[in-house]
Amino acid sequence: MKDYHGSAELISTLKDGILTLKINRPHKRNALNGETSAKMEEILNLAESDTEVRVIIVTGEGEKSFCAGEDLSELSESGECQTITAHGFGGLTNRLSTKPIIAAVNGVAVGGGMEIALACDIVIACEGARFGLPEVKVGLIASTGGLVRMGRELPRKVAMQMCLTGELINAQRAKEIGIINEVVSSESLIPRAVELAGVIAKNAPLSLKFTKQIIHQSGSMSLEDAMRLSDIAYRYIEKTEDGVEGPLAFMQKREPKWKGK
Repeated sequence: MKDYHGSAELISTLKDGILTLKINRPHKRNALNGETSAKMEEILNLAESDTEVRVIIVTGEGEKSFCAGEDLSELSESGECQTITAHGFGGLTNRLSTKPIIAAVNGVAVGGGMEIALACDIVIACEGARFGLPEVKVGLIASTGGLVRMGRELPRKVAMQMCLTGELINAQRAKEIGIINEVVSSESLIPRAVELAGVIAKNAPLSLKFTKQIIHQSGSMSLEDAMRLSDIAYRYIEKTEDGVEGPLAFMQKREPKWKGK
């Protein structure tokens, strides 16, 4: 395991193709300030073009909070947000990464913290985790993806109740309505996230990239256009080095050697 451009408040390590980002501000319930959000943006930008990074895990320090959103004590004098980067809150909420991203929610995920979780491809939460968008309680709105993703991914009335009340729900309820994939014990959270990341990391990088892209784009396309996009992607990928290597390795009953090209 090696450090990956991390800092004291954002521990970043890379091992076996799995990049783990841990928000390390437990004294602030892992709320992000401008510096830590910018560091996340920097690391995620580096990871995009780094072939050594296959999967990304985002989590928080401790057992109480995944991320409490923005550190409101560091708003500008005029009340302006200091944590939005080129790719949104924490460099993540407005990013369609080519790398699969797993949120390992170790505690409360509220406001921007929930928006980070919603922006990830897979979410695993510990039993004590809670989720919510309480911005309406402080005169703000969940503007960095929270309202948009809740409105698109949940039944409207379920999304409305959560967003208009600002109330939190527990991990089991979050799983029932489709916000998260799995609920595990606190002790099993990181091992399960690493296990799942390991399974994903064995797959072909280009296949993962196109699979993510098609799933994201197809929701705003007609069925015919989405099918056409899938066909174009397949015709491209079957001619790549990995597209040739995969079937060959399968026939030869050996592990494929991916090159990401």
